[in-house]
Amino acid sequence: MKIVLLEDVDKLGYAGDIKTVKDGYAKNYLIPKGLALAATKSNLKLVEEKRRAILRKIEKKIEQANRVKEALDGLEIEVAARAGEKGKLFGSVTANEIYEQLKDKAEFDKKSIRLPKDGIKEVGTHQVEIAIYRDIKATVKVKVVPLNEEQ
Repeated sequence: MKIVLLEDVDKLGYAGDIKTVKDGYAKNYLIPKGLALAATKSNLKLVEEKRRAILRKIEKKIEQANRVKEALDGLEIEVAARAGEKGKLFGSVTANEIYEQLKDKAEFDKKSIRLPKDGIKEVGTHQVEIAIYRDIKATVKVKVVPLNEEQ
């Protein structure tokens, strides 16, 4: 089924895009949630009229995302975690732990934190990417230090 996206949908597309998706996905999720419309001639005209409003909305989101990027990009945070003798962590550093330290610096969704593929499981400095909006990303350094057991 062809649809027109009214909002940005992760792993599908951006507002205003015309996409082909499975009927069930469109009818049971995208259309009822107001994320998309069926790509009929009348709906295409409707979306074209709303396009200016959508573009203004996108510009505002991009401006806000750039402010968040400026606030976060290059920051270095320190996370204390229990570790063994050779620097291996008992568990791993989670996105929630990183979010808790960054939430005061800027407003963003913790789901946008992109941990390395294998996770953070060793003591040391790691690069963590935060996907703020579309192609706007910030990079934060996470320094993992062993937690002192006597504290």
